Order: sequence, then C-alpha cells, then structure tokens
Amino acid sequence: MKKAFLALVASLFLVACSNEDDLSTYEEYGVLEETIEIEQYEPKVETDKDGNRVILFYEGERVAYKSVYVKDERHLKVISTDDEAPLYNDTL
Repeated sequence: MKKAFLALVASLFLVACSNEDDLSTYEEYGVLEETIEIEQYEPKVETDKDGNRVILFYEGERVAYKSVYVKDERHLKVISTDDEAPLYNDTL
C-alpha cells in the first residue's frame, strides 16, 4: 500500500512540474502566441499565485518579454524590455 501511495504522489509531482513548462495550458497563451514569437524564447514562470501570473521570456540570459496576467480581472499586459509601450494591455 505504501508503494502505491508513493507512486501516486510521485506521478502527481511530475505532472505538476511538467505543466509549468507547458504554457498552452494557461488562459493567456493565445494572446502570447499572437503577440510574440514564444517558440524563440525560453519562458520561465516567475509567479503563479491565486491573483496573478508573471512569465518572463528569456533570450539567452536577457529578459526579452514579460507578461503579467491578473486572474480575477482577466487582464493581461505583455511588455517588451526594448519598448516603452506595452505590446498588449487589455482583458481577455
């Protein structure tokens, strides 16, 4: 029984870890895909709490883009580190 329980916990841990890298499960993914060429960057989920999610998109060691999604308001802001104006700033 202990082995079955440990196997279940381990599989849940692996699924949880793999979902962090799969941005397509996030509500804002479609807009991110349309706004920036996400396949050219290495995404890192910086924050994913009840209220908001922050994703950084790296080009090498440099952050090229940042997305901030406020979950309750369904508001997304996509920012380029090279531009002053947001690339996207609206509700989904």
